[in-house]
Amino acid sequence: MRSLHIAIRAGMPALLVAALVAAGATSAEATTVTAPKPPAGSVQVVVSGLDNPRGLSFGTGGQLFIAEAGHGGSLPLGGGPEGDQYAGLTGKLGVWKNGVLTHPITGFFSAADQSGAAAEGLVSVDAQGRWVTGQIALNTAPIPPLPPGNPIVDAARAQLGRTVALDPSSGTWSSIASTGDADYAWTAAHKDLVPDQFPDANPNSVITVGNTRYVADAGANILAKVDKYGAVSTVAFMPAPAGSVTDGVSTCVAKAPEGSFYVTELLGGTYAPGGARVWQVWPDGTARVKWTGFSTIQGCGFDGSGNFYVTEFQINGLNPSPTGDPTGALVKISPSGQRTTYGVGQLFFPSGFAFRGGSAYVSNWSIMPATGMNGHSGQVVRINVGE
Repeated sequence: MRSLHIAIRAGMPALLVAALVAAGATSAEATTVTAPKPPAGSVQVVVSGLDNPRGLSFGTGGQLFIAEAGHGGSLPLGGGPEGDQYAGLTGKLGVWKNGVLTHPITGFFSAADQSGAAAEGLVSVDAQGRWVTGQIALNTAPIPPLPPGNPIVDAARAQLGRTVALDPSSGTWSSIASTGDADYAWTAAHKDLVPDQFPDANPNSVITVGNTRYVADAGANILAKVDKYGAVSTVAFMPAPAGSVTDGVSTCVAKAPEGSFYVTELLGGTYAPGGARVWQVWPDGTARVKWTGFSTIQGCGFDGSGNFYVTEFQINGLNPSPTGDPTGALVKISPSGQRTTYGVGQLFFPSGFAFRGGSAYVSNWSIMPATGMNGHSGQVVRINVGE
């Protein structure tokens, strides 16, 4: 799947990074959540003014880490089917705790349209103790061989597709692996799997299991493994059904209680509602479709009782145009497969998911910049779902 923010550019050409031929962060006050606990199913905004918020993860200290893809910048990337794109260093790591939002790490590469919407950049986070693993989208293959010196182009080379270690306490980050580039090379060697789109790579979701990271790649349609030395390998490829008009687009990975991984799809081979699937993948690469019938899944995760959750970006099928319906939803799937839907009419372009204390936290208006567009900026909302 050639894509920018994979939810709104599915089936379209990739970001025109090849057009990079030319030349921080603001905090938002959080809305205080008041007691008593809201009724089941209610949706409350806990923080707003976020800059294209995507992946979410709670740390051991109760802080919520937020991958903010930024709002692009001033460097024009050229036009195309996606429209004109602009790059900058506006991506950041958000941390929300006790009603306060801070940005301890800033300056990540970001590309977005001129309004700052639908950015690509830092798209996923996973907190484990002091360290937070992050995933930056795309890959460096399309960047032209320009000489160093432009800070935005240099950042693109150093960051795109990288799985990174984030240290909020020091405000620094370091590279773990060039996952996007490794996935791109894998698809180049397996072009026969998707001849009309490979090679391609757009890592979109990362989780940590011990010293190993697992990454769902929306461009390569694979689950990738990053070992403790930074070596990248492919665990499983998840094809679209035969005769599909597009590919599956693997968007999110979560570790299941019994040891397998659940990998979700944006499309499952169709832009119509109901085409997205949830795959179950074992560490040895065995994969099967676990559930079907979802629409445009973006985020996913488990609660403490083994219930699985997915965020549906557009429940009425992928149509990110100005006339498209932004209505999304959160779906809870019990271990027996029973489904409960939350947030319809209050979730719009939802993306990332995290769970804590009987509540689901979802990044809402996830393709909106902090400055807002059409009256909306990026948010995190809390939904009382119990367990």
